[in-house]
Amino acid sequence: MRSSIVVGMLLVGALLACKSKSSGTITVNGAPFEVDTCRSGQANMPQFSGVDFLDGGGRRVRFLQQPNGKVQVYFFPAGASYTDMLGEGCGNMTMEMQNSEVNGVKNIKGTVSANCTGGGNTVVASMTFENCH
Repeated sequence: MRSSIVVGMLLVGALLACKSKSSGTITVNGAPFEVDTCRSGQANMPQFSGVDFLDGGGRRVRFLQQPNGKVQVYFFPAGASYTDMLGEGCGNMTMEMQNSEVNGVKNIKGTVSANCTGGGNTVVASMTFENCH
């Protein structure tokens, strides 16, 4: 009985350790974007170097880190699989791979700050993130 409790506690601890964590703020067109989860660009098809923040309504804000260090910002309305870039070079991003992975996708952590306007939308962000897979 005692070993079952210990195994259960270890399993819950492992699941909580793998949950994505993000803090800070994102606004889209002046309204708060309530981040539900973050996802590594490695989990996307096609893959990209960066992070997606998703809300409970199916919207996404994407920060894509270019090889030249510039950040591209995208806003996907709910249900959209394609969108135009809001801006490039209108923010800063740090990102690094963590040691853990989920379903073959390395967790990432980092920071992003941006103030981008384009295509009729404005995204302002100041976020930290970790365990995004």
